[in-house]
Amino acid sequence: MSYQWSPITRAFVAAISLVIIGLFIWVIRPMIEPIMIAILLAYILNPLVRLVTTHTRLPHGWAVALVYFSCLTLLIVIPSTFAPVAVRQLTGLTTYLIGIEAELEELLANPIILFNQQIYLGQLLSDLLRLTTESFTPAPEGALAVIERTSTSFAWLIVILVSTYYLLLDGERLVAWLVRLAPEQAQPDLSRLFIEIDVIWWAYLRGTLVLMLIVGITFMVVWTAIGLPGALALGLLTGVLTVIPEVGPTIAAILAVLVALFQGSDFLPISNFWFALLVFGIYFVLIQIKAIWLRPRVMGYFLNMNEGLIFVAIIGAVVLWGIMGALLIVPLLATLGSIAHYVRCRLLNLDPWPEDVTYATSPPIELPSDEELAHTFPDADRVPPVPPARLKGPVLPKSETN
Repeated sequence: MSYQWSPITRAFVAAISLVIIGLFIWVIRPMIEPIMIAILLAYILNPLVRLVTTHTRLPHGWAVALVYFSCLTLLIVIPSTFAPVAVRQLTGLTTYLIGIEAELEELLANPIILFNQQIYLGQLLSDLLRLTTESFTPAPEGALAVIERTSTSFAWLIVILVSTYYLLLDGERLVAWLVRLAPEQAQPDLSRLFIEIDVIWWAYLRGTLVLMLIVGITFMVVWTAIGLPGALALGLLTGVLTVIPEVGPTIAAILAVLVALFQGSDFLPISNFWFALLVFGIYFVLIQIKAIWLRPRVMGYFLNMNEGLIFVAIIGAVVLWGIMGALLIVPLLATLGSIAHYVRCRLLNLDPWPEDVTYATSPPIELPSDEELAHTFPDADRVPPVPPARLKGPVLPKSETN
């Protein structure tokens, strides 16, 4: 190499590069959340791509296209199937609320005498409804803002879908490119660090699946016990939606309460209104147990993290960063902990992995016993043994043999 930068030049260029990277991240900060969603979706779908590639021997690009467009078709077909049902339920809910309003107006038609003054609660209710309606009636400016937000959300949806496809297609090459950016002597460590992070995120996904299963089965049993119509479907939906902090449990609670309000109980002798209150109370208690005790315990078991830290991190992420932050804060903390462990070991000249990473994350492979081999290969004894090869000695010249 004929020319090298001086240490001062390298430090200056490194500082300028960090400043430029920080400014770039600040400028594109609205894109961070959609890109993170795309990375998570690609990470979840990547095992399906590997499965298709292994069993069908399709090229990687064709396997990606098959998995991606199959999942996209399901996302389109499932909402389209349930949309008419949702419209009918909303129509019935509107009719039911109109009936409740008429009953309230009839009940409150008679005045209440208080301190020799007649108070017409019906008139107060009508004024309150009128003020509420006026408050929620959108102004032209509000309508334009709604249209703008809708178009922006649609644009971010397109970014998520396209980014997910290309991350599935080139994700492994992107990781290999990042590893090759490091100095040659640091590339083995970086590869092992990526493996460790991959283990962390898979542990998080397994914990999430276990949490969904526990919550789904629990609500199936409870809803069946109190006679809620559609208990199995509602319990399954509650388990699926529990993965989305705050929003998922709210949607599941609204659906369960609406079913209880319309259909009532299959065998409890109470009115639909009180049955809906019972469903809401049970749901509120169980979902608090899940949020306070069950989720931290399951995630702490799978990620080997403190349960109190997990609970505080999720609550803080909901307050500071919303749904996306609460969804990703636990595996991100575990990932940062793994990176911090590596940096600490390198600063103190310690070995970050005193044992091989495969043995640290999974048990060693056990060889089959002789009985298992005999059962698997019953005709092995009938195969004649291979005769040993005769080794020929070195051919010496005739002059040396005498």
